[in-house]
Amino acid sequence: MKYTKKEMDNYNIYFIKTKKFKTITISFNFGKEITKEDQVYRALLKRVLLHETKKYPDLDKLCRARMNIYDPVVNIGASESGLDRIIYLDTTFVNEKYTEKGMNKKSIEFALSHLYDPYVKDGAFDKKVFEIAKHEFIEGMKAIKDNPDNYCKERIWEEMEIYPFDEFNIKETIDFTETLNEKDLYKYYQTLFTENSLDIFVIGDTNEEEITNILNNIIKGDFKKRGKDRFISRKAEKVKVVTDESDTEQSKLAIGIRYEDLTDFERKYVSLAYNNILGGGWNSKLNKVVREENSLCYYIYATRKIPFGISFIYSGIDADNYNKTVDLIKKQIENMKTNVSEEELRRVKDVYNNALISIEDSQNSILNNVMGQVFTDADDIHERKINMEKVTVDDVKNLAKKVKIEVIYLLKGGSNGKENL
Repeated sequence: MKYTKKEMDNYNIYFIKTKKFKTITISFNFGKEITKEDQVYRALLKRVLLHETKKYPDLDKLCRARMNIYDPVVNIGASESGLDRIIYLDTTFVNEKYTEKGMNKKSIEFALSHLYDPYVKDGAFDKKVFEIAKHEFIEGMKAIKDNPDNYCKERIWEEMEIYPFDEFNIKETIDFTETLNEKDLYKYYQTLFTENSLDIFVIGDTNEEEITNILNNIIKGDFKKRGKDRFISRKAEKVKVVTDESDTEQSKLAIGIRYEDLTDFERKYVSLAYNNILGGGWNSKLNKVVREENSLCYYIYATRKIPFGISFIYSGIDADNYNKTVDLIKKQIENMKTNVSEEELRRVKDVYNNALISIEDSQNSILNNVMGQVFTDADDIHERKINMEKVTVDDVKNLAKKVKIEVIYLLKGGSNGKENL
């Protein structure tokens, strides 16, 4: 879907006009190049900012105020795009065309009060609220190890050494969080308006001048220019094999693969076809060969993280089947260089086209599509349909020659995982 861009003094507003919905959704995105501390600070910040504002210093008053303006939805979260870490505030509210004049302004002011008017006293957030947020985050980190699937994903991510700095592991993340207090978080909060870029996305049946004026009267900050093309692309290292022990019966296998020297077309389209043919569903090579024909695993699939130039293969196995499973996965990766059929590629294209059609049924899907165009240089829906059709079997085979296994990780459990099925 097309959009228009308004360049303000030091931030940008993107308008996506549509009369298909009775609501307006606005997404405020604060982005900066990631540091290892950002994960912790932003996880804590999103919890604290949602809990209270200066005008509504507790959840009860906050909920009552929201109900008085037709209950707008407000959500604060964090995401990543290559080397950028983004903290966002999203709000969805009923267009005043269906309520009463002036409600657009009230809804936007209410949402932004979480960012621009938080409850702060003596240069710090409320200690009680901060400690609750801190406790929730630490408990969430501890719970990762209690879930073998999540722990496996966390560990393979660590072992792939994605970022150009040493990341915190789970223990280090918890230890660092324990050192923080409500004043530390408030100091970090202030950097949102001095060290980040700001991109605002507005979707709905809106008056651009009206929304621009409302935003411009509230938005304040010395925002930076957003970084360009901060994707992660490097050569694969020597294959690393890592094993951790687990008290679960079923073992978890993860294999990290890296794509080398991709063209823009390969990054956007060919890698998607490659990943889905290899491990994207029930008809994938990995599922057919490893699971169905050889009964070596309970599940197996591949997922692509293309801003980082990598894919992961995840599988649940019996520990006794580790060597056979890894050997067979390696054979299928090698097989992709010579054995890809028109039928396999056609199936991927059909699924992809169906997914593109469904994008325009949801405000959030449209919004995410436009954000992809802005943040990751993705194409619009029409161009994506055309370009995906251009992918050939030979393209997929040639890309397969640029794929290297970098990490093989096993969370080793007992040998009889069948009892967990």
